[in-house]
Amino acid sequence: MNVNLNNNKGISTIISNLSLVISFCFFIIGWLISFISSFVYTSNIQYNRSWIWWIVINGLISVAVIFLVIDKDQMNGYRFALMTYLGICINWSIGLVNSLIHVNEASGNAIGVGQLLISVGYFIWILYFGCDKETTIGKFTGYNGILKNNQQANVNNNNNNANNNNNTSFNYNIPMASAENTILSEPSHINTPPPQTNLRAEALFDYTANKEDPNEISFVQGETIDIIDNNGRWWQARKADGTMGIVPSNFFKVI
Repeated sequence: MNVNLNNNKGISTIISNLSLVISFCFFIIGWLISFISSFVYTSNIQYNRSWIWWIVINGLISVAVIFLVIDKDQMNGYRFALMTYLGICINWSIGLVNSLIHVNEASGNAIGVGQLLISVGYFIWILYFGCDKETTIGKFTGYNGILKNNQQANVNNNNNNANNNNNTSFNYNIPMASAENTILSEPSHINTPPPQTNLRAEALFDYTANKEDPNEISFVQGETIDIIDNNGRWWQARKADGTMGIVPSNFFKVI
């Protein structure tokens, strides 16, 4: 049974990537601990209450920003701004950990633990957004889970179907036999046109296909390709020379 994960790009990308699943789990658990503990701790102190609540609320803002960037596939456009923001956030969280992890209030310690978990989430996001996918860390944190495997299966099916059509679509015309002899016409080969699409996209950057993945195709900046299937993070595409395969959607803009 096939499960369609492409209805929501943000959720489908997160659940198909182990590093994102881990980061969001750390973040959500840490934020809930910090949020609940802040009610108890701030009711017993008179200083730094506004600062503690700002860091807690900022955590909610940051996870919303991360989700929107992933959902709208805007990583390349906002990478530097996002990295700066995440660097500031992790600095704030670590500072709060240092301030509260050793206090004599259990609720304050709980906030520190929660912010420590949140910091782990921030750190994974920094690696995810900051490392190119050709690097060792980028390959580990890049999106290459369920969605990409589904895209590869679709490409293989399409290529196999096209090959089968090309190999089997012959038309044999057999005319009526005359009294003297029977003449058979030569088989005529019917060319099957490649799948058509109304979408075209232009490459924003150069990309070299992963040698370990035969379904990926390489392209150069400014190259225009036909989009066969634009569902998910990896698109099925066809180059001008007829080469078909999958390409990362965040490397292209639709024209």
